[in-house]
Amino acid sequence: MTNVLKFLPPIHIHPILWFFIGVSLLTGTFMEISVIFAIVIIHEFGHYTMAKIFQWRIRRISLWVFGGVMETDEHGSKPIREELLIALAGPIQHVLIYLVLIGCSNFSLLPASVILLAFQYNTTILSFNMLPIWPLDGGKILFLMYSSIFPYKKAHEWMIISSIGCSVIAALVFLLFYPFTLSTILLVTFILWENRLEWKQRYFVFLRFLLTRHTDNVKKTKVRPIFVGADAPLMNVFSYFRRNYRHDIYIFDSKESEAATIDEQECLNAYFKFKQYQATSGEIVAIRDS
Repeated sequence: MTNVLKFLPPIHIHPILWFFIGVSLLTGTFMEISVIFAIVIIHEFGHYTMAKIFQWRIRRISLWVFGGVMETDEHGSKPIREELLIALAGPIQHVLIYLVLIGCSNFSLLPASVILLAFQYNTTILSFNMLPIWPLDGGKILFLMYSSIFPYKKAHEWMIISSIGCSVIAALVFLLFYPFTLSTILLVTFILWENRLEWKQRYFVFLRFLLTRHTDNVKKTKVRPIFVGADAPLMNVFSYFRRNYRHDIYIFDSKESEAATIDEQECLNAYFKFKQYQATSGEIVAIRDS
Protein backbone atom coordinates (compact mmCIF):
# COMPACT_ATOMS: atom_id res chain seq x y z
CA MET A 1 0.00 0.00 0.00
CA THR A 2 2.85 2.39 0.86
CA ASN A 3 4.50 1.72 -2.52
CA VAL A 4 1.23 2.53 -4.29
CA LEU A 5 0.89 5.83 -2.41
CA LYS A 6 4.47 6.76 -3.36
CA PHE A 7 3.53 6.35 -7.02
CA LEU A 8 0.57 8.72 -6.72
CA PRO A 9 1.15 12.49 -6.98
CA PRO A 10 -0.13 15.15 -4.56
CA ILE A 11 -3.67 16.09 -5.56
CA HIS A 12 -5.10 19.58 -5.08
CA ILE A 13 -8.83 20.19 -5.49
CA HIS A 14 -9.62 23.62 -6.91
CA PRO A 15 -12.10 25.73 -4.86
CA ILE A 16 -14.52 25.80 -7.80
CA LEU A 17 -14.78 21.98 -7.58
CA TRP A 18 -15.53 22.17 -3.83
CA PHE A 19 -18.27 24.68 -4.72
CA PHE A 20 -19.81 22.27 -7.24
CA ILE A 21 -19.63 19.40 -4.73
CA GLY A 22 -21.48 21.54 -2.18
CA VAL A 23 -24.13 22.51 -4.73
CA SER A 24 -24.59 18.84 -5.72
CA LEU A 25 -25.24 17.87 -2.10
CA LEU A 26 -27.85 20.60 -1.76
CA THR A 27 -29.56 19.89 -5.08
CA GLY A 28 -29.47 16.08 -5.06
CA THR A 29 -27.07 15.78 -7.99
CA PHE A 30 -24.24 14.03 -6.15
CA MET A 31 -24.36 11.09 -8.59
CA GLU A 32 -23.67 13.45 -11.49
CA ILE A 33 -20.72 15.15 -9.76
CA SER A 34 -19.34 11.72 -8.74
CA VAL A 35 -19.38 10.53 -12.36
CA ILE A 36 -17.68 13.73 -13.51
CA PHE A 37 -15.06 13.46 -10.75
CA ALA A 38 -14.30 9.83 -11.67
CA ILE A 39 -13.86 10.70 -15.37
CA VAL A 40 -11.58 13.64 -14.54
CA ILE A 41 -9.43 11.44 -12.26
CA ILE A 42 -9.04 8.80 -14.97
CA HIS A 43 -8.23 11.52 -17.52
CA GLU A 44 -5.50 13.05 -15.34
CA PHE A 45 -4.11 9.61 -14.49
CA GLY A 46 -3.46 9.18 -18.22
CA HIS A 47 -1.36 12.37 -18.28
CA TYR A 48 0.41 11.37 -15.08
CA THR A 49 1.26 7.83 -16.20
CA MET A 50 2.73 9.01 -19.51
CA ALA A 51 4.74 11.73 -17.72
CA LYS A 52 6.12 9.11 -15.32
CA ILE A 53 7.16 6.96 -18.28
CA PHE A 54 9.21 9.91 -19.58
CA GLN A 55 10.52 10.55 -16.02
CA TRP A 56 9.13 14.07 -15.77
CA ARG A 57 9.33 15.95 -12.47
CA ILE A 58 5.69 16.21 -11.36
CA ARG A 59 4.68 18.61 -8.59
CA ARG A 60 0.97 17.89 -8.24
CA ILE A 61 -2.35 17.47 -10.02
CA SER A 62 -4.97 20.19 -9.58
CA LEU A 63 -8.56 19.08 -10.19
CA TRP A 64 -11.51 21.23 -11.20
CA VAL A 65 -14.85 20.55 -12.89
CA PHE A 66 -14.52 19.14 -16.44
CA GLY A 67 -10.75 18.82 -16.17
CA GLY A 68 -7.54 19.25 -14.28
CA VAL A 69 -3.96 20.46 -14.62
CA MET A 70 -0.80 18.46 -14.02
CA GLU A 71 1.91 20.81 -12.75
CA THR A 72 5.52 19.89 -13.56
CA ASP A 73 8.98 21.40 -13.19
CA GLU A 74 9.94 20.98 -16.85
CA HIS A 75 8.80 24.39 -18.23
CA GLY A 76 9.41 23.78 -21.92
CA SER A 77 12.64 21.85 -21.35
CA LYS A 78 11.48 18.53 -22.80
CA PRO A 79 11.08 17.53 -26.48
CA ILE A 80 7.84 18.66 -28.10
CA ARG A 81 7.12 15.04 -29.03
CA GLU A 82 7.17 13.98 -25.37
CA GLU A 83 4.88 16.79 -24.31
CA LEU A 84 2.48 16.03 -27.17
CA LEU A 85 2.22 12.38 -26.12
CA ILE A 86 1.57 13.44 -22.52
CA ALA A 87 -1.11 15.91 -23.66
CA LEU A 88 -2.81 13.21 -25.75
CA ALA A 89 -2.63 10.58 -23.00
CA GLY A 90 -5.54 12.24 -21.15
CA PRO A 91 -8.03 12.25 -24.05
CA ILE A 92 -7.08 8.66 -24.90
CA GLN A 93 -8.42 7.61 -21.49
CA HIS A 94 -11.91 8.62 -22.64
CA VAL A 95 -11.75 5.94 -25.34
CA LEU A 96 -10.98 3.38 -22.63
CA ILE A 97 -13.89 4.73 -20.58
CA TYR A 98 -16.22 4.18 -23.56
CA LEU A 99 -15.02 0.57 -23.84
CA VAL A 100 -15.55 -0.03 -20.11
CA LEU A 101 -19.04 1.46 -20.28
CA ILE A 102 -19.92 -0.72 -23.28
CA GLY A 103 -18.72 -3.76 -21.33
CA CYS A 104 -20.77 -2.73 -18.28
CA SER A 105 -23.81 -2.31 -20.50
CA ASN A 106 -23.40 -5.69 -22.21
CA PHE A 107 -23.03 -7.53 -18.89
CA SER A 108 -25.52 -5.36 -16.93
CA LEU A 109 -22.90 -4.42 -14.34
CA LEU A 110 -24.32 -0.92 -13.81
CA PRO A 111 -27.82 0.56 -14.05
CA ALA A 112 -28.70 1.77 -17.55
CA SER A 113 -29.31 5.30 -16.23
CA VAL A 114 -25.79 5.50 -14.77
CA ILE A 115 -24.21 4.18 -17.99
CA LEU A 116 -26.14 6.70 -20.10
CA LEU A 117 -25.11 9.52 -17.74
CA ALA A 118 -21.46 8.43 -17.89
CA PHE A 119 -21.59 8.28 -21.71
CA GLN A 120 -22.95 11.83 -21.86
CA TYR A 121 -20.43 13.29 -19.44
CA ASN A 122 -17.53 11.39 -20.99
CA THR A 123 -18.39 12.86 -24.40
CA THR A 124 -18.88 16.35 -22.96
CA ILE A 125 -15.60 16.34 -21.03
CA LEU A 126 -13.64 14.93 -23.99
CA SER A 127 -15.10 17.51 -26.40
CA PHE A 128 -14.56 20.35 -23.93
CA ASN A 129 -10.94 19.41 -23.20
CA MET A 130 -10.04 19.31 -26.89
CA LEU A 131 -11.06 22.94 -27.46
CA PRO A 132 -8.00 25.08 -28.38
CA ILE A 133 -8.26 26.98 -25.10
CA TRP A 134 -5.67 27.27 -22.34
CA PRO A 135 -5.23 25.41 -19.96
CA LEU A 136 -7.25 22.63 -21.63
CA ASP A 137 -5.49 19.84 -23.51
CA GLY A 138 -6.50 21.43 -26.80
CA GLY A 139 -4.81 24.66 -25.69
CA LYS A 140 -1.63 22.77 -24.79
CA ILE A 141 -1.60 21.06 -28.17
CA LEU A 142 -2.11 24.46 -29.83
CA PHE A 143 0.88 25.80 -27.85
CA LEU A 144 3.01 22.87 -29.06
CA MET A 145 1.95 23.54 -32.66
CA TYR A 146 2.95 27.19 -32.32
CA SER A 147 6.21 26.16 -30.61
CA SER A 148 7.15 24.04 -33.62
CA ILE A 149 6.78 27.11 -35.85
CA PHE A 150 7.70 30.16 -33.73
CA PRO A 151 10.23 31.00 -31.00
CA TYR A 152 9.02 30.15 -27.50
CA LYS A 153 8.10 33.72 -26.49
CA LYS A 154 6.02 34.40 -29.60
CA ALA A 155 4.42 30.93 -29.47
CA HIS A 156 3.30 31.52 -25.88
CA GLU A 157 1.85 34.95 -26.62
CA TRP A 158 0.03 33.75 -29.74
CA MET A 159 -1.34 30.78 -27.83
CA ILE A 160 -2.89 33.06 -25.17
CA ILE A 161 -4.37 35.43 -27.78
CA SER A 162 -5.83 32.49 -29.74
CA SER A 163 -7.14 30.93 -26.52
CA ILE A 164 -8.95 34.10 -25.45
CA GLY A 165 -10.47 34.45 -28.92
CA CYS A 166 -11.68 30.83 -28.91
CA SER A 167 -13.05 31.28 -25.37
CA VAL A 168 -15.15 34.26 -26.44
CA ILE A 169 -16.43 32.42 -29.54
CA ALA A 170 -17.29 29.31 -27.47
CA ALA A 171 -19.13 31.47 -24.91
CA LEU A 172 -21.16 33.15 -27.68
CA VAL A 173 -22.06 29.77 -29.21
CA PHE A 174 -23.30 28.49 -25.83
CA LEU A 175 -25.21 31.70 -25.28
CA LEU A 176 -26.96 31.43 -28.65
CA PHE A 177 -27.68 27.70 -28.85
CA TYR A 178 -27.68 26.34 -25.29
CA PRO A 179 -29.19 27.38 -21.95
CA PHE A 180 -26.68 29.59 -20.12
CA THR A 181 -26.66 27.82 -16.75
CA LEU A 182 -24.75 28.74 -13.60
CA SER A 183 -22.18 26.01 -14.31
CA THR A 184 -21.56 27.43 -17.79
CA ILE A 185 -21.11 30.93 -16.40
CA LEU A 186 -18.61 29.67 -13.80
CA LEU A 187 -16.67 27.67 -16.38
CA VAL A 188 -16.44 30.58 -18.82
CA THR A 189 -15.40 32.90 -15.99
CA PHE A 190 -12.76 30.43 -14.81
CA ILE A 191 -11.32 29.95 -18.31
CA LEU A 192 -11.14 33.69 -19.02
CA TRP A 193 -9.58 34.31 -15.60
CA GLU A 194 -6.91 31.64 -16.22
CA ASN A 195 -6.09 33.19 -19.60
CA ARG A 196 -5.90 36.66 -18.04
CA LEU A 197 -3.44 35.34 -15.45
CA GLU A 198 -1.40 33.58 -18.13
CA TRP A 199 -1.15 36.81 -20.11
CA LYS A 200 -0.10 38.81 -17.04
CA GLN A 201 2.51 36.18 -16.19
CA ARG A 202 3.86 35.74 -19.72
CA TYR A 203 7.15 37.51 -18.91
CA PHE A 204 7.65 35.31 -15.84
CA VAL A 205 6.83 32.19 -17.92
CA PHE A 206 9.43 33.23 -20.49
CA LEU A 207 12.07 33.84 -17.80
CA ARG A 208 11.30 30.45 -16.28
CA PHE A 209 11.80 28.85 -19.69
CA LEU A 210 15.18 30.59 -20.03
CA LEU A 211 16.25 29.71 -16.49
CA THR A 212 15.35 26.05 -16.99
CA ARG A 213 17.30 26.10 -20.24
CA HIS A 214 20.26 27.62 -18.37
CA THR A 215 20.33 25.34 -15.32
CA ASP A 216 18.99 21.96 -16.50
CA ASN A 217 21.30 21.26 -19.45
CA VAL A 218 18.25 20.91 -21.70
CA LYS A 219 18.69 18.38 -24.50
CA LYS A 220 18.68 20.13 -27.89
CA THR A 221 19.05 17.96 -30.96
CA LYS A 222 19.11 20.63 -33.68
CA VAL A 223 21.10 23.81 -34.26
CA ARG A 224 19.58 27.07 -35.48
CA PRO A 225 21.64 30.27 -35.92
CA ILE A 226 20.45 33.65 -34.67
CA PHE A 227 21.60 36.86 -36.36
CA VAL A 228 21.49 40.11 -34.38
CA GLY A 229 23.17 43.49 -34.27
CA ALA A 230 25.81 44.34 -31.68
CA ASP A 231 23.39 46.75 -29.97
CA ALA A 232 20.71 44.07 -29.41
CA PRO A 233 19.88 43.65 -25.67
CA LEU A 234 20.13 40.12 -24.30
CA MET A 235 16.37 39.88 -23.89
CA ASN A 236 15.96 40.58 -27.61
CA VAL A 237 18.39 37.75 -28.33
CA PHE A 238 16.46 35.43 -26.03
CA SER A 239 13.21 36.21 -27.84
CA TYR A 240 14.52 34.16 -30.80
CA PHE A 241 15.12 31.03 -28.69
CA ARG A 242 13.16 27.98 -29.78
CA ARG A 243 12.34 24.75 -28.04
CA ASN A 244 14.57 21.75 -28.88
CA TYR A 245 17.09 23.95 -30.72
CA ARG A 246 20.61 25.01 -29.74
CA HIS A 247 21.47 28.49 -30.97
CA ASP A 248 24.74 29.89 -32.24
CA ILE A 249 24.44 33.66 -32.14
CA TYR A 250 26.08 35.72 -34.89
CA ILE A 251 26.61 39.36 -33.94
CA PHE A 252 27.10 41.98 -36.61
CA ASP A 253 28.86 45.25 -35.86
CA SER A 254 29.08 48.04 -38.44
CA LYS A 255 32.70 48.63 -37.37
CA GLU A 256 33.74 45.02 -37.95
CA SER A 257 34.00 43.22 -41.27
CA GLU A 258 33.12 39.81 -39.86
CA ALA A 259 30.42 38.68 -37.46
CA ALA A 260 31.41 37.56 -34.00
CA THR A 261 29.95 34.30 -32.73
CA ILE A 262 28.87 33.42 -29.21
CA ASP A 263 27.13 30.39 -27.76
CA GLU A 264 23.68 30.71 -26.20
CA GLN A 265 25.06 29.58 -22.83
CA GLU A 266 27.37 32.60 -22.77
CA CYS A 267 24.35 34.86 -23.04
CA LEU A 268 22.40 32.89 -20.43
CA ASN A 269 25.38 32.96 -18.05
CA ALA A 270 25.72 36.71 -18.49
CA TYR A 271 22.05 37.24 -17.66
CA PHE A 272 21.44 34.75 -14.86
CA LYS A 273 24.89 34.13 -13.36
CA PHE A 274 26.51 37.55 -13.69
CA LYS A 275 23.24 39.54 -13.63
CA GLN A 276 24.10 41.66 -16.65
CA TYR A 277 20.45 42.39 -17.34
CA GLN A 278 21.04 45.49 -19.48
CA ALA A 279 23.98 44.16 -21.46
CA THR A 280 23.91 43.97 -25.25
CA SER A 281 25.21 41.12 -27.34
CA GLY A 282 28.14 43.24 -28.46
CA GLU A 283 29.12 43.93 -24.85
CA ILE A 284 29.09 40.20 -24.08
CA VAL A 285 31.55 39.65 -26.95
CA ALA A 286 33.74 42.50 -25.72
CA ILE A 287 33.84 41.11 -22.18
CA ARG A 288 34.67 37.64 -23.47
CA ASP A 289 37.48 38.87 -25.70
CA SER A 290 38.98 41.28 -23.18
